[in-house]
Amino acid sequence: MVSSISVSYVFAVDNHLDSILNYVDGFHASSSFSASTLPFAAEAAWSTGKWDQLERMLTSTSEKEANSSLDFNVGVGRAMLALRQGQVDEFKNMITTLREAVAKSLSPTSTASLHACHDHLVKLHALYEIEAISGMTVENLPERAAILTNLDQRLDILGSYISDKQYLLGIRRAAMQLSQ
Repeated sequence: MVSSISVSYVFAVDNHLDSILNYVDGFHASSSFSASTLPFAAEAAWSTGKWDQLERMLTSTSEKEANSSLDFNVGVGRAMLALRQGQVDEFKNMITTLREAVAKSLSPTSTASLHACHDHLVKLHALYEIEAISGMTVENLPERAAILTNLDQRLDILGSYISDKQYLLGIRRAAMQLSQ
């Protein structure tokens, strides 16, 4: 049974994300699109399943801009679009690129404690879940029940990090929607 509070919260979050997308679309229409808003808009688009808007935003940025400042959420958006279009090689390349970028950002200082490397671990966690749900990186896909059990256990590990859980659940929802 879903409580009215959780339904209200999801509705409020979806409305907030729609506001971000409308804001970015307004910039896009006037040709004054700000690249600094792209990561937020990309996350809003893939987390709400607005694939056409995501594709329009990501194709409007030049390839040079995309490669020079690959933001994690923009990369996730590109991976989701590759998943949507069934482009296995592009999907694998984007996941690998994102994983390498996270790994390169690890340093002795950023790994001195779990608190210091928390954001890096959440990103690696997200990449694993996208891969596991998509099934595009393995030859023999495990049973759906085994995948769901594994994902539930991974979510339990996060403990009280509610915002991280929400982020990962948004990624799951998008990946599951595209891999049906």
